[in-house]
Amino acid sequence: MRAAVACVGVAGAIALTGCGGDDSGSTTSPGSSSTVAAESTNEVHISDFKFGPESVAVEAGAELTWTNSDDSPHTATADDSSFDTGDLDQGDSKSITFDEPGTFSYYCRFHPFMKATVEVR
Repeated sequence: MRAAVACVGVAGAIALTGCGGDDSGSTTSPGSSSTVAAESTNEVHISDFKFGPESVAVEAGAELTWTNSDDSPHTATADDSSFDTGDLDQGDSKSITFDEPGTFSYYCRFHPFMKATVEVR
């Protein structure tokens, strides 16, 4: 019985050693946030209850257009209230011009789990 327990313990230790993943990717330490590179585009598509791309970059003075392809209405509403597309029904589009540099988080008022960001350079 002791031999079986010892084998299980050694096998568990070996298995745990291999669970750290590879060192080729980036790591995130506790308390830090990982960031996704913003995609340069002037269009955000809303489909499957997601904003795509989730992170977009535009130049100051550029116009960004949201188009809703879902059956449900959506909005793109800034966390800081700096912009709001208003209600977008299926097929509707709304464009907003971003003049001030910064990073703006936004969400859908109907579906608050839908979140994204605009980076204005």
